[in-house]
Amino acid sequence: MFTSLLKPLALGGCLLACSHLALAQSTNNLRQTGWSWSGHADHINIDKQAAAEQWIEDTAFAIGGAAEYYASDSENTLSLGGSVLFYRDNAEFSQYVEDYWGDEDYEESDANAFMLFVEYGPKYRFGRDNMSFFSVRGGFSGILGSERSISNCRNCYSEDIEIDGGAYGVLGIGQTLGAIDIGLQFQQYFSGDLDNTLRLKISGAF
Repeated sequence: MFTSLLKPLALGGCLLACSHLALAQSTNNLRQTGWSWSGHADHINIDKQAAAEQWIEDTAFAIGGAAEYYASDSENTLSLGGSVLFYRDNAEFSQYVEDYWGDEDYEESDANAFMLFVEYGPKYRFGRDNMSFFSVRGGFSGILGSERSISNCRNCYSEDIEIDGGAYGVLGIGQTLGAIDIGLQFQQYFSGDLDNTLRLKISGAF
Protein backbone atom coordinates (compact mmCIF):
# COMPACT_ATOMS: atom_id res chain seq x y z
CA MET A 1 0.00 0.00 0.00
CA PHE A 2 2.87 2.35 0.85
CA THR A 3 4.41 1.74 -2.56
CA SER A 4 1.13 2.43 -4.33
CA LEU A 5 0.87 5.80 -2.56
CA LEU A 6 4.50 6.68 -3.24
CA LYS A 7 4.19 6.51 -7.03
CA PRO A 8 1.40 9.14 -7.33
CA LEU A 9 3.26 11.41 -4.91
CA ALA A 10 6.47 11.10 -6.89
CA LEU A 11 4.63 11.78 -10.14
CA GLY A 12 2.94 14.82 -8.64
CA GLY A 13 6.26 16.12 -7.39
CA CYS A 14 7.82 15.78 -10.83
CA LEU A 15 4.92 17.60 -12.47
CA LEU A 16 5.14 20.40 -9.91
CA ALA A 17 8.88 20.77 -10.45
CA CYS A 18 8.41 20.85 -14.23
CA SER A 19 5.72 23.50 -13.94
CA HIS A 20 7.99 25.70 -11.80
CA LEU A 21 10.83 25.28 -14.32
CA ALA A 22 8.56 26.20 -17.22
CA LEU A 23 7.32 29.26 -15.32
CA ALA A 24 10.87 30.38 -14.59
CA GLN A 25 11.85 30.00 -18.25
CA SER A 26 8.81 31.94 -19.45
CA THR A 27 9.57 34.68 -16.92
CA ASN A 28 13.14 34.93 -18.22
CA ASN A 29 11.80 35.23 -21.78
CA LEU A 30 9.41 38.08 -20.96
CA ARG A 31 9.94 41.22 -23.07
CA GLN A 32 11.48 43.98 -21.00
CA THR A 33 11.50 47.63 -22.06
CA GLY A 34 12.84 50.81 -20.52
CA TRP A 35 14.54 54.15 -20.95
CA SER A 36 18.14 55.21 -20.51
CA TRP A 37 19.58 58.72 -20.26
CA SER A 38 22.59 60.20 -21.99
CA GLY A 39 24.63 63.39 -21.97
CA HIS A 40 26.95 64.52 -24.75
CA ALA A 41 29.42 67.11 -25.97
CA ASP A 42 29.77 67.76 -29.71
CA HIS A 43 32.33 69.27 -32.06
CA ILE A 44 30.35 70.33 -35.14
CA ASN A 45 31.68 71.13 -38.61
CA ILE A 46 29.44 73.48 -40.61
CA ASP A 47 29.38 73.82 -44.39
CA LYS A 48 31.95 76.53 -45.15
CA GLN A 49 29.78 78.46 -47.61
CA ALA A 50 26.72 78.40 -45.33
CA ALA A 51 28.85 79.56 -42.39
CA ALA A 52 30.42 82.40 -44.38
CA GLU A 53 27.02 83.63 -45.55
CA GLN A 54 25.86 83.84 -41.91
CA TRP A 55 29.09 85.45 -40.64
CA ILE A 56 30.03 82.61 -38.32
CA GLU A 57 33.02 80.25 -38.20
CA ASP A 58 32.65 76.80 -39.78
CA THR A 59 32.94 74.99 -36.42
CA ALA A 60 30.69 75.05 -33.37
CA PHE A 61 30.44 73.45 -29.94
CA ALA A 62 27.33 71.86 -28.45
CA ILE A 63 26.22 70.18 -25.23
CA GLY A 64 22.99 68.28 -24.69
CA GLY A 65 21.18 65.18 -23.55
CA ALA A 66 18.81 62.50 -24.75
CA ALA A 67 16.50 59.70 -23.64
CA GLU A 68 16.80 56.29 -25.30
CA TYR A 69 14.07 53.65 -25.46
CA TYR A 70 15.18 50.02 -25.60
CA ALA A 71 13.63 46.53 -25.54
CA SER A 72 15.23 43.26 -24.41
CA ASP A 73 14.11 41.40 -27.55
CA SER A 74 15.68 43.89 -30.00
CA GLU A 75 19.10 45.40 -30.64
CA ASN A 76 17.49 48.62 -31.93
CA THR A 77 17.13 51.73 -29.79
CA LEU A 78 15.20 54.98 -30.31
CA SER A 79 16.87 58.17 -29.14
CA LEU A 80 15.11 61.53 -28.62
CA GLY A 81 17.24 64.48 -27.60
CA GLY A 82 18.32 68.07 -27.80
CA SER A 83 21.47 70.20 -27.81
CA VAL A 84 22.45 73.82 -27.28
CA LEU A 85 24.77 75.05 -30.05
CA PHE A 86 27.38 77.74 -29.46
CA TYR A 87 28.51 79.38 -32.71
CA ARG A 88 31.81 81.21 -33.11
CA ASP A 89 30.44 84.55 -34.27
CA ASN A 90 32.15 87.01 -36.65
CA ALA A 91 29.41 89.64 -36.59
CA GLU A 92 28.91 90.47 -32.93
CA PHE A 93 27.11 93.66 -31.98
CA SER A 94 26.74 95.63 -28.75
CA GLN A 95 23.80 97.45 -27.24
CA TYR A 96 22.93 99.46 -24.17
CA VAL A 97 20.47 97.53 -21.98
CA GLU A 98 18.53 98.53 -18.90
CA ASP A 99 17.91 96.13 -16.02
CA TYR A 100 14.91 95.86 -13.70
CA TRP A 101 16.33 98.55 -11.40
CA GLY A 102 16.88 101.03 -14.21
CA ASP A 103 20.65 100.63 -14.39
CA GLU A 104 22.19 100.70 -17.88
CA ASP A 105 24.99 98.49 -19.17
CA TYR A 106 26.70 97.85 -22.49
CA GLU A 107 26.29 94.19 -23.51
CA GLU A 108 27.68 92.15 -26.40
CA SER A 109 25.68 89.63 -28.42
CA ASP A 110 25.98 85.84 -28.36
CA ALA A 111 25.34 83.46 -31.26
CA ASN A 112 23.46 80.31 -30.21
CA ALA A 113 20.85 77.82 -31.36
CA PHE A 114 18.82 74.89 -30.08
CA MET A 115 18.81 71.53 -31.86
CA LEU A 116 16.27 68.71 -31.59
CA PHE A 117 17.10 65.27 -32.97
CA VAL A 118 15.78 61.73 -33.32
CA GLU A 119 17.90 58.62 -34.00
CA TYR A 120 17.11 54.95 -34.53
CA GLY A 121 19.30 51.91 -35.05
CA PRO A 122 21.00 48.87 -33.54
CA LYS A 123 23.69 48.58 -30.88
CA TYR A 124 25.82 45.43 -31.24
CA ARG A 125 27.71 44.15 -28.19
CA PHE A 126 30.96 42.21 -28.42
CA GLY A 127 34.15 41.41 -26.54
CA ARG A 128 34.64 40.02 -23.07
CA ASP A 129 31.32 39.74 -21.23
CA ASN A 130 29.77 41.85 -24.04
CA MET A 131 31.16 44.98 -22.38
CA SER A 132 32.08 46.68 -25.69
CA PHE A 133 29.56 47.88 -28.27
CA PHE A 134 29.27 49.19 -31.81
CA SER A 135 26.27 51.26 -32.94
CA VAL A 136 24.85 52.11 -36.36
CA ARG A 137 22.00 54.62 -36.60
CA GLY A 138 20.12 56.94 -38.86
CA GLY A 139 18.97 60.32 -37.58
CA PHE A 140 17.37 63.65 -38.36
CA SER A 141 17.97 67.01 -36.66
CA GLY A 142 16.21 70.36 -36.71
CA ILE A 143 17.72 73.67 -35.56
CA LEU A 144 15.51 76.18 -33.76
CA GLY A 145 16.06 79.67 -32.36
CA SER A 146 19.29 80.14 -34.30
CA GLU A 147 20.28 83.78 -33.80
CA ARG A 148 22.76 86.33 -32.52
CA SER A 149 21.23 88.34 -29.72
CA ILE A 150 21.74 89.82 -26.26
CA SER A 151 21.20 87.05 -23.72
CA ASN A 152 18.32 87.46 -21.25
CA CYS A 153 17.15 90.69 -22.84
CA ARG A 154 13.63 91.55 -23.94
CA ASN A 155 13.00 93.91 -26.85
CA CYS A 156 16.68 93.91 -27.79
CA TYR A 157 17.95 93.74 -31.34
CA SER A 158 18.60 90.26 -32.78
CA GLU A 159 19.53 88.65 -36.09
CA ASP A 160 18.58 85.23 -37.42
CA ILE A 161 21.39 82.80 -38.26
CA GLU A 162 20.02 80.57 -41.00
CA ILE A 163 21.68 77.21 -40.42
CA ASP A 164 19.61 74.07 -41.00
CA GLY A 165 19.94 70.55 -39.65
CA GLY A 166 19.12 67.50 -41.78
CA ALA A 167 19.39 63.75 -42.23
CA TYR A 168 22.56 61.98 -41.07
CA GLY A 169 24.11 58.60 -40.35
CA VAL A 170 25.86 57.58 -37.14
CA LEU A 171 28.74 55.20 -36.44
CA GLY A 172 29.75 54.74 -32.83
CA ILE A 173 31.89 52.61 -30.55
CA GLY A 174 31.98 52.43 -26.79
CA GLN A 175 32.64 50.58 -23.55
CA THR A 176 30.46 49.68 -20.56
CA LEU A 177 31.98 50.64 -17.20
CA GLY A 178 29.71 49.39 -14.45
CA ALA A 179 26.33 51.07 -14.88
CA ILE A 180 27.70 53.68 -17.31
CA ASP A 181 28.34 53.50 -21.07
CA ILE A 182 31.02 55.77 -22.54
CA GLY A 183 31.07 56.13 -26.31
CA LEU A 184 32.45 58.10 -29.24
CA GLN A 185 30.20 58.76 -32.26
CA PHE A 186 30.74 60.16 -35.73
CA GLN A 187 27.76 61.71 -37.53
CA GLN A 188 27.88 62.36 -41.28
CA TYR A 189 25.17 64.66 -42.68
CA PHE A 190 23.51 64.00 -46.03
CA SER A 191 21.37 67.17 -46.13
CA GLY A 192 21.21 70.59 -44.50
CA ASP A 193 24.06 72.94 -43.61
CA LEU A 194 26.07 70.73 -41.24
CA ASP A 195 28.93 68.58 -42.54
CA ASN A 196 29.66 66.22 -39.66
CA THR A 197 29.82 65.94 -35.89
CA LEU A 198 32.12 64.18 -33.43
CA ARG A 199 30.28 63.33 -30.19
CA LEU A 200 31.51 62.18 -26.78
CA LYS A 201 28.60 60.46 -25.05
CA ILE A 202 27.93 59.14 -21.53
CA SER A 203 24.76 57.13 -20.84
CA GLY A 204 23.10 54.94 -18.22
CA ALA A 205 19.73 53.32 -17.40
CA PHE A 206 16.98 54.86 -15.25
